[in-house]
Amino acid sequence: MPDSPVDRPSLVSSPVIVRLLAAFLPAALFTGCVVFALYFQERANEESLHEQAGAYLVDLHADIITRELETVESDLLYLAGQSALRHYLTGQPGAQEDLQEEYVLFCRQRAVYDQIRYIDADGRERVRVNFNDRRPTVVPEDELQPKADRYYFVEAMRLGRGEVFVSPFDLNVEHGQIEKPLKPTIRFATPVFDGQGMKRGVLVLNFLGDVLLAKLAEVSQPFAGSALLLNGEGHYLRGPTPDQAWGFMLGHDRTLAADHPEAWSRILGGENGSLRTTGGLFTWRIVLPRHAAIDPGAGNAGLILVAHTPPALLNARSAQLLRRLLLLYTVVVLVLLALAWYLAYVGSLRRAHERRIEESEARLRTLSTKLITAQEEERRGISRDLHDELGQVVTAVTLDLQRAGQAADPGKKDELIGRALRGAGCLLDHIHEISARVRPSLLDDLGLKDAVQNLLGDYERNTGVIPRVELGFELQTLPSAVSENVYRILQEALTNVSRHSHASEVFVGLRVAPERITLTVRDSGQGFDLAALDSARLGILGMRERAELLGGMFALKSSPGKGTEVEVVIPLACKVN
Repeated sequence: MPDSPVDRPSLVSSPVIVRLLAAFLPAALFTGCVVFALYFQERANEESLHEQAGAYLVDLHADIITRELETVESDLLYLAGQSALRHYLTGQPGAQEDLQEEYVLFCRQRAVYDQIRYIDADGRERVRVNFNDRRPTVVPEDELQPKADRYYFVEAMRLGRGEVFVSPFDLNVEHGQIEKPLKPTIRFATPVFDGQGMKRGVLVLNFLGDVLLAKLAEVSQPFAGSALLLNGEGHYLRGPTPDQAWGFMLGHDRTLAADHPEAWSRILGGENGSLRTTGGLFTWRIVLPRHAAIDPGAGNAGLILVAHTPPALLNARSAQLLRRLLLLYTVVVLVLLALAWYLAYVGSLRRAHERRIEESEARLRTLSTKLITAQEEERRGISRDLHDELGQVVTAVTLDLQRAGQAADPGKKDELIGRALRGAGCLLDHIHEISARVRPSLLDDLGLKDAVQNLLGDYERNTGVIPRVELGFELQTLPSAVSENVYRILQEALTNVSRHSHASEVFVGLRVAPERITLTVRDSGQGFDLAALDSARLGILGMRERAELLGGMFALKSSPGKGTEVEVVIPLACKVN
């Protein structure tokens, strides 16, 4: 295993990316599902609200139209049974003037009838009052017109007492021309009978359609879409725009059937309903007067009420909500991405630390085993030195002193004492040598700088390897544990150079700054393959553990033929255990 520290995982390393995707994708997918669930729920609610609004609108329009038609029918039957009309039919003097005055007064008060007419059995107008922009006037006799060929007269003459004919909703025609400005009209007609029960003609009320259209427009203002009014053939009586109405009389073909054929085919199939198509939402109801009539060329008198909500309005709120949700989703996803990345990175970092701890524990176990073995070997070596070398010297000194004490010859005695003194000096040298092997006294006496310089001098004399040295000491006093471990690391690194590199020189750089100590040992020897290095070698394990014990970093770099470099960085702010 390469003898290098466990680095922090890269921000985009494979383990981080795998953990990121594992945490981010489910959260992002779940959040996306929530966003679209809220959108579709809001869309369904919005469509339901539009459908309810459309149904309410067409029901309200139907009630307004029904009430108006029933009111007009009631007015018509009231006028048909009026005593002034009976007096006129019997030919009483002044009855025509009285009848005209009654019609003028009624027209002014009701203000919804463009014309009130009595047409005799031959189809000739006999009495006619025009609304004349809220100034009702009696039409002179020479301006009265024949109406025998008009469909409403023909249809009304077929009815019995109390029956009412309701014409289709169209534009008023005078003298064969559509009246300008356009005047939407519904004609109500009922037969008139004299005292003997003879049918004497028809009473006709021209109901002002603008009154009805204005009421429909007023109640339609809150509706978001278009409130349409159609005749039985699908022509617009009230269209999406004013220029689309009355096409069957003005000569253009704008119809609901042409604009929305799918919706029109469904409308023809039922009196009321609701339909969603690509053209939007359609809600409709058909209103048939109690007395419907068919006019050749004009179509059925029934009115079709349609509430149309186009697609742009149908889903406007939900589309706006979707945009807001997508914006929120983007923010949430970015937050989730950052959080997932952080968790993934922290998880990978934690795993790297766990792996580093496991590797450190394994190294410690190996180191402990090696240290026990090394201690035993060192003890055997010291014991052997003490027994073989020091024991022999002490024995020799003891024998010389004993013989000197027994010698009678002063010369012999001095010679023996001299030999004992030289043996004592040799004994002292051996003691110093063994003491230096156990712990260099220079570390305690002079400090790390002098101990290193002394070590390098001894190293050059003993090995022949020339050290190139760069020492920088901004601090002179260091904790003993730091000094000792740095010294031992340097000692082991130099030993490895002399034993394995076959280099003629070695670079040693030692910088002691207030923040950290940096030690570099670099040779230009034969180097080795880090992948093939035995990770259990005691020297490298010892150097690594000493550096990590001080909270530092140990790095080993080497390749065949390119030398070896050992770098150690030890922070001085850490606490040494």
